[in-house]
Amino acid sequence: EFVDTHKWSTKSFIARLLLTRTYGQSSKSADPEFDTGDPDNILVHRMPVRRLEAEAIRDSVLAVSGRLDRKVGGQPIPTYLDEFVVGRGRPGGGPLDGAGRRSLYTSVRRNFLPTLMLAFDFPMPFSTKGKRDITNVPAQSLALMNDKLIYEQAKIWAQRILQEMPSATPQERFTRMFDDAFARPPQNHELTILMDTFPGLMELHGGNPNSPGLWQDLCHGLFSMNDFIYLQ
Repeated sequence: EFVDTHKWSTKSFIARLLLTRTYGQSSKSADPEFDTGDPDNILVHRMPVRRLEAEAIRDSVLAVSGRLDRKVGGQPIPTYLDEFVVGRGRPGGGPLDGAGRRSLYTSVRRNFLPTLMLAFDFPMPFSTKGKRDITNVPAQSLALMNDKLIYEQAKIWAQRILQEMPSATPQERFTRMFDDAFARPPQNHELTILMDTFPGLMELHGGNPNSPGLWQDLCHGLFSMNDFIYLQ
């Protein structure tokens, strides 16, 4: 098929593979007996849980907040350099959100790399890399908690939710936020946790249920969930 149908086009053949039922299946087995008969998933009866690449995580944050610029092509955007990126020859940094452009359009300078993407195994551009590392370390949770980009985009997302749903109930907003971030509604236990947490969090923000800071904290919390960076 690669030769006859796709005429040796690797790009075309990869698109074909990504559209197969096998690639699109869930990481949860359709039948518990499958796990018993194929515990190591040799027969690919389910999709392994996969963490998003660094670029996809950053682009997803921008897409959920509504800030992503989907334009194709254009000049590279200088990398935002925070106070921790130092060194001789330090260039002028770009905007925090990279002007909303996809990570593909972020310029790469070997000694001045984006710190958020480095936390998620962005390859060091000093040599070729045949396969990316995939790690799961505490620094990644800390990056999602403290990175300025995540904090800024949580604020933009919260403002959009309040603007587009001014009279909605907290539960309705939670449902919309889960749909934005995870493409699914919240499960009952997740909704229960949020509703139980809401009064105390609202009190911290002056008792205002429409406080931008309150909803920014909630949006930030969803960005920090495993469901945001792992494909189930």
